[in-house]
Amino acid sequence: MRMKHRLVALAIVVSAAHQAHADNRPLIWDVSRVGDNGVKLRTGLQGSSTLQPSAGVTTEVLANGDGAVSAVPVSIWGSILLNASKSPAALRTTQADMDFDAKEGRAQFLLSEKRSWIQSSSMDVVSRRTLALTAGAEGKAGVAASQTFRLEFPDLGTALATTGTADSGAGTFTKMVSVEKQLTQRSTVTASLSETDQQAKASLRFDYSIKW
Repeated sequence: MRMKHRLVALAIVVSAAHQAHADNRPLIWDVSRVGDNGVKLRTGLQGSSTLQPSAGVTTEVLANGDGAVSAVPVSIWGSILLNASKSPAALRTTQADMDFDAKEGRAQFLLSEKRSWIQSSSMDVVSRRTLALTAGAEGKAGVAASQTFRLEFPDLGTALATTGTADSGAGTFTKMVSVEKQLTQRSTVTASLSETDQQAKASLRFDYSIKW
């Protein structure tokens, strides 16, 4: 349990460092939680060309239910912007990402397209499609496709989202609906309900960030 609290504290501290040092600079420094007992740290460099190339290293610290560290996977990642178009009321981007874990012998290539537009004076719409290709050390390969549709209400600080994901490697199809509410400028709570092969799972997540 102490380890779990330490990991959460680490996430808050590193998140603060990211906000303080990475704004408007080529350094990428980002932290997030992984599951209930894990922390993921993503570091790298951002290029300044039109393709906005970036690359770096991702380090995760994963703990079991007792709080003991169970794994510390490290992977190399890269990203480029393939296309971007912008109008006064809409934005569309296409991006390619890759991730390689040398220890596990796993590689993933991700192609994503994101579109956002102003539907009305009180609602924004965001649509995101992704296609992921994964190859493992034993020659196992898989393809996963997902579609997310999100309605954002800026005046209310609320968002509604639905996501569908088909994974050929796992042979599963997952559906998820979620509601996100911004409590303050620094805190957000998200409630979600997902279903995979008729197995339902509910979750509640609280996010808090610090910036100075």
